[in-house]
Amino acid sequence: MTETTRVPPGATAYELRERVPELASWMSAGELKLLPIWRGTRLEPGVEYFDLNNPDRGPFIAEAREGRSTDHSYVRRLDVPIGIWTELVTWRQPIDASQGESLAAQAEALGDVPERSAAGTFESASPSGSGAPS
Repeated sequence: MTETTRVPPGATAYELRERVPELASWMSAGELKLLPIWRGTRLEPGVEYFDLNNPDRGPFIAEAREGRSTDHSYVRRLDVPIGIWTELVTWRQPIDASQGESLAAQAEALGDVPERSAAGTFESASPSGSGAPS
């Protein structure tokens, strides 16, 4: 993958599959669509990422000293369903049967991480349009 200007807003690994052909041949189109490409200018310290251009690195936690990102090939854990993340982090990684079972159990136990917002939880208006809880 290349510079920020070359990664369209909202792009997923599916839209950029020509740039990661090995991943595209390993994951289904539906799975690739669930891997949004992270577009920030700096990796957020303490947040887990995966570099699609460097899968041998494996998942990593960003540190405060990380430099500016010019190669937008990162996927942020918080943006990916746990089952897809588990599959991604095992790409090109040798794992045995017990490790696979452990990862599957963790994914099942954790489920998907819900969206978080500084604004709080979204509450839709009631059908009557009053906005009051039913």
